[in-house]
Amino acid sequence: MKKILLITGLTALFALPSFAEYTELTTKDITSPDYLKKHGHSTAIIQAAQKSIAQTNGEEYKRPVEKEYYNEPFVKYVRKFFMYIDPSYDDHSFMNDHDIHTSPSYEDL
Repeated sequence: MKKILLITGLTALFALPSFAEYTELTTKDITSPDYLKKHGHSTAIIQAAQKSIAQTNGEEYKRPVEKEYYNEPFVKYVRKFFMYIDPSYDDHSFMNDHDIHTSPSYEDL
C-alpha cells in the first residue's frame, strides 16, 4: 500500500507542473492593462509598462489627457510657480493620472 501511495504521489508531483502550460498566457496577455490591474499593480506601473512597450515597438504613446483647466494661462503660471518653489510638486511630466500623492496633507500626521 505504501508503494502505491508513493508512486501515485510522485506521479502527481511530476505531472501537475506540466498541466500549467494549458493556460497559454502570452506576453501580450500578461502585459495588458486589465491583467496588470487585476493582479494588484498601480496605474503608474501600468502606464509605465504600456509606455515602454510602445517605445520598444516604435509607436507613439498616447498619454491620458490632462484636465482642461491646466491649459489656461493663469493656472499654468501658478502651477509653474509652485513647482519652482516645491520640487516635489507633481507636474505630471512622467506619468499622468497616478495614485501617488507627493503634496503633504494633514493625513500624513
